[in-house]
Amino acid sequence: MSETENRLLSVVEHWLPRMEVAGIPSATAKSVIEAAGVWENWLTAWSAEGDRHDAMGEEALALGRRITAGEAFSRASLFYHFGQFMAFDDLKAKDAASARKVALYRKAAPLLEQPAELVEVPFEDGVLRAYLRRPQGSGPHPLALIIPGSDSTKEEFPAFERHFLGRGIATLSLDGPGQGEGRSHGHLRADITAAIAATIAAVKGKPGLSGAVGLVGMAFGGFMALRAAAALDGLAGVISINGFHDLGAMWPTLPKVYQDNMTFALGGDDVLESARRFTLAGVEGPTVPALILHGARDKIFPPSEAQKSADMCRGDVELHVFPTGNHVCNNIPWLYRPLVADWLSERFKA
Repeated sequence: MSETENRLLSVVEHWLPRMEVAGIPSATAKSVIEAAGVWENWLTAWSAEGDRHDAMGEEALALGRRITAGEAFSRASLFYHFGQFMAFDDLKAKDAASARKVALYRKAAPLLEQPAELVEVPFEDGVLRAYLRRPQGSGPHPLALIIPGSDSTKEEFPAFERHFLGRGIATLSLDGPGQGEGRSHGHLRADITAAIAATIAAVKGKPGLSGAVGLVGMAFGGFMALRAAAALDGLAGVISINGFHDLGAMWPTLPKVYQDNMTFALGGDDVLESARRFTLAGVEGPTVPALILHGARDKIFPPSEAQKSADMCRGDVELHVFPTGNHVCNNIPWLYRPLVADWLSERFKA
């Protein structure tokens, strides 16, 4: 078996459940993977499927079927997202697919059942972009600020956001520095406290929001949420889903396909040295309530990282390691996603 075929199988092994839980039906995802056949065709196959769903959206929109159109555009964005998320061989093609993903979701945003409002956050010499969605009803509503991982972006989360929206919680999915559109600010940063503070300030006073905020991060985002929560005042709580305590210490055990991801995401001449900056060692933990979840079958970040992360928290902490869970527990979304939304809802009411 060739190296590229191994790469295709490795990507599927680690991330197929994530594609499914994001909103791509299993049978559809598998048919696109089969159409690709080999890694060299991956981006082309996923992009073609994205174009097909984009056309479906345009047809629905012409017929006045706005919700159907929004769902189709959102799916189209997901196909482009998963086409490019692990494609590092041709960065020009990756960038083009990423831009197409962003444009497709921007078409979807005002058509969703709970519309997504594009928020531009002044930050350093530019802006960060996020999508704000409000539940039905006038509110005011508390806010779940969702922080992506190393290769996820704000466009990936409509299905996740529904769990919060259904419980009366608004959502704000953010591309932080180095994430999605935030790559205009450079590579991933270990400490995004300033970016999160700027984001909270940017939505302060927006209609329908109460001002209460909780942080929700997954994988890299879980790490960054814990680190930022330790330095920010006034949060209701923080949630880390399959985050980590020390990236540099794990480096030798990371799968090759994930090391490639890190080389792109972290940048620099010495990626291992960059990875060593992503640590909670020596960081004072958050004092706000914390929920830490992890899958025991995570083949990227071992579950021991969850216990270390829990140990550094200085406030009330709730730790769950699910025996059957994979990376970010995306194979058991029916278990972890309601728990996350319920836990945060309860913190807002406390």
